[in-house]
Amino acid sequence: MSSTRLIQVGLLFAAKAMAVAASKQCVDFVLPIHVMATNNNYTMPRVDSNIEAVQWALNFSVWNAPNATERDNGPLPINDIFNISAKLCVPSVKTNKSNILQIAVQGNAWDKRYWDVQVEPEEHSYVDAAIAKGYPILMFDRIGTGKSSLPNAYYEVQAGLEVDILAQITAMASNGTLLSSVSNTTIAEPNPTHIVHVGHSFGSLLIAGLLTQHGDMSSAALLTGFLPSTHQGEVPVATFEHDFAPVHDPARFGQFGSGYIVLTSENTLQKVYFTEDSLEPALLTWTEAVKQPEAVALYASSGQAFANPGPAYGGPVQVIAGEFDYVNCNGDCKGSYTEAGIKNSTFPGASNVTVYLQPNTGHALTVAKNASAVFEMMFSYLEDFGF
Repeated sequence: MSSTRLIQVGLLFAAKAMAVAASKQCVDFVLPIHVMATNNNYTMPRVDSNIEAVQWALNFSVWNAPNATERDNGPLPINDIFNISAKLCVPSVKTNKSNILQIAVQGNAWDKRYWDVQVEPEEHSYVDAAIAKGYPILMFDRIGTGKSSLPNAYYEVQAGLEVDILAQITAMASNGTLLSSVSNTTIAEPNPTHIVHVGHSFGSLLIAGLLTQHGDMSSAALLTGFLPSTHQGEVPVATFEHDFAPVHDPARFGQFGSGYIVLTSENTLQKVYFTEDSLEPALLTWTEAVKQPEAVALYASSGQAFANPGPAYGGPVQVIAGEFDYVNCNGDCKGSYTEAGIKNSTFPGASNVTVYLQPNTGHALTVAKNASAVFEMMFSYLEDFGF
């Protein structure tokens, strides 16, 4: 490509990014969420050093590792208020999608910045892509990440409690009370007639739990970095090296307590999230810069998400995974699933379950080279069902 053509393309991308930025309004705010829940007292090693982080990972990875039931020492009642750092972005002008609110939930080791990548945002920011299509979008830091509360990593940060928080946030969005405590904002309170839940990895699992427990809260679900497959669970957690977060980077993570672990390096992040074909070095470096700790109890508690079935979910579900997702499929997702199997086992009442594999892509779709192509598939799916 000629230098003149490169300059033209660069100016086009820059103009597109500026246009999207100019067409949205965003507000950051805090949601105090009161949770009354029953967690579990799981047996697991404590993590207060890098050495103990390795031992914890081995405890969850050896062939005879206890399962969640074997680790469970009984119920733990939780009655507490957790502060959730949230961000709402809306199109600057009313659109035909203004009544369809997207609520996005990222996976472990990320905060809400997963959805708003700042390296070539015209290609990688899901927020900007959604705004360009006319959708308002809500993101939030899950407990134990970012600017939200950092509760006890063994007893409080568990999957069931996170599903409850997601349900409360969704209810607030539906009831028009998201911004009730926010002053000095020009953004109007959303009044959605439909809510679409968008997930990545463990965030997709939490949304699947929401659909199981509160099926009447969602109109549609887009679940990325998530694929129930014949290879699921084959890659042990010890494959992905972790440090004790406050020791790994005291400046960034010194406020995190016992039981918070963090992926160690760009090499580890590449292994978890990227493929060689989808990797751009600048995006790997950005992923290292924004990575977040994880609470160890999340690894024992994932089954809690499906423990209390409620009203059946009847909307559509799009399941999206990278073709070479190492976490979900041990590196190759082709032939490892059937749509009927996923529907019957996970979303039996759904009106439609469609699986899409993004070529040459790993576990984290927003930081892959072909992110914008994934976004287009997601929006096309929603439009097929009237959203």
